Amino acid sequence: MKRFIYGLIIGIGKIIPGVSGSVIAISLDVYEKSIDSINHFFKDIKKNTIYLFPLGLGILLSIIFSSKIVIKLLNNNYIPTILFFLGLIIGGIQDISKHTNRKYTYLTFISFTLIILLSLKINNKELIFNNKYQQLIYLIVIGFIDAICMIVPGISGTAILMMIGCYKMLINVLSNLTNISSIIYNLSIIIPFLIGLLIGIIITIKIINYFLTYHKTKTYNVILGFLLSSILYMFITTLKYNYTINNIVISIILFIIGYTIRKKINRDD
Repeated sequence: MKRFIYGLIIGIGKIIPGVSGSVIAISLDVYEKSIDSINHFFKDIKKNTIYLFPLGLGILLSIIFSSKIVIKLLNNNYIPTILFFLGLIIGGIQDISKHTNRKYTYLTFISFTLIILLSLKINNKELIFNNKYQQLIYLIVIGFIDAICMIVPGISGTAILMMIGCYKMLINVLSNLTNISSIIYNLSIIIPFLIGLLIGIIITIKIINYFLTYHKTKTYNVILGFLLSSILYMFITTLKYNYTINNIVISIILFIIGYTIRKKINRDD
């Protein structure tokens, strides 16, 4: 039940621009175990299925059914929503820092700088396809890119999709996935995207598992840089919005709730 709830939280984090689902997974302490379980799935199918199924189910259901809710939250309560996830992420920094080493601080700085520079390129121009063949290829490539962002901590897949110009299209399709009248169009978008996503996940997980196995400390130093850059980016986005005293109070409360939830997870684990 706990991993299912974690999956729901990760799924919501996956949808929100600037939030990295994998960073949330790290903050909830399920990232490394999930990578290992997927990479060695066939070595112990029963054990790995028991671990991954509730987590994956939570993520899937969250993405499908929370898309409309997330859109409304971002449109009407952006700052409180982001502050809740900031609290959740910041609450897990101490656990991640335990795996790092000061002599590899330069790796943290490099990964931090890389994501900040990447975030400066984000725009909201929508991608336009010239024909169905081009759309098919583009969606497979986009799915592959999103898979990399999904697995590599600190890189927000939604932020990258915004940069590419297909975030609004995908979020609208996901939010209307259960709409029968649009099912043909939705499937024409989702199926090639999922093909690219699956291929990307398989390849990226192999690479990440290698680094976590043979270069764990260095990898966590890089992850820490990704995480810190995500925190900075998320905070900067809140400054672009108008807010009232009530917004600030609610945001602080939600930040504390998110932080407290993560700290409680630390104690429970």
